[in-house]
Amino acid sequence: MNLKQLVKHFNNVLKISYEEESFIPEFLLEYVNKGTENFQKSLIVWDEEEIVIFSSLSVIEKKVHGFTIPESIVKFAQVSDKSNYISLITAYYQNSLLLIKASHQNTFISGMLHTDLALATLVTIAYFPEKAKHLAKHLLDFLIATEEQFKIYPDNLEFGYSSTLYLTSCLLDQSGYSDISSQILSYCKPPITDYKMAVSELYTTNTDSLNEWINGMCNFHIANSKDDLTFAFNRERWQYFPIEIIALLQLRSQQGLPIDFITHPLLKDFLPFIAQKLPVPLDELTQKLEKRILE
Repeated sequence: MNLKQLVKHFNNVLKISYEEESFIPEFLLEYVNKGTENFQKSLIVWDEEEIVIFSSLSVIEKKVHGFTIPESIVKFAQVSDKSNYISLITAYYQNSLLLIKASHQNTFISGMLHTDLALATLVTIAYFPEKAKHLAKHLLDFLIATEEQFKIYPDNLEFGYSSTLYLTSCLLDQSGYSDISSQILSYCKPPITDYKMAVSELYTTNTDSLNEWINGMCNFHIANSKDDLTFAFNRERWQYFPIEIIALLQLRSQQGLPIDFITHPLLKDFLPFIAQKLPVPLDELTQKLEKRILE
């Protein structure tokens, strides 16, 4: 995983999105302001003009993944400050809202796996805790719906079962969602040592122990950031933003415990801004999107 390459990737995603789908931001504004559920656009498809229908769900997905998250990553990479960090959190929260809308429609976003849903749940646990139950239920529904599909894979493939899914289950339990947590845990494999330590020693005052499992999790993140669906961090947006570690540090900070002694370079740019007072301030568009989806 190369940070500069990731930022370059998101610059390219943003460029392509504006070149090919510049109408998507306008469609999203119409959705949040008027509640429009379907949109039409005349596009050239295979050299022929064609009317293409976009559902509100696909509009949100395209806006969040093609515009909002890439732009927030590029801006934070250029200027790492509190304002841009909050924009980064907000962008990932919009991804969580997308998944909540999919849940309300009893569907799943095409191509997304439980690894994506687990990490999106961690975003809410860390910074939007009152929304965590929505993501947790969606994650559990996905695990149940795809259980047979994943049985065909060899047992030695990680798929996040012993890392991010395990961590999400444990933090949901600590957040008061023990019933859903126990059901998610039934899909997990025996946890990786550093993840097990992270859960049991999250609020430790032993800085040596804390740095040990933080460093282990950071190294696991780097080693498992690959374009391979069997790896825990198989999408660039999760490779860039190590939310599984950031969430733990945010939870520590909420208890008044220090995090400024962390030394791993993976967290260097994020560390000064991880500890945020709740609620996280939302921009007007995100507030409207939240209201529209949750109403």
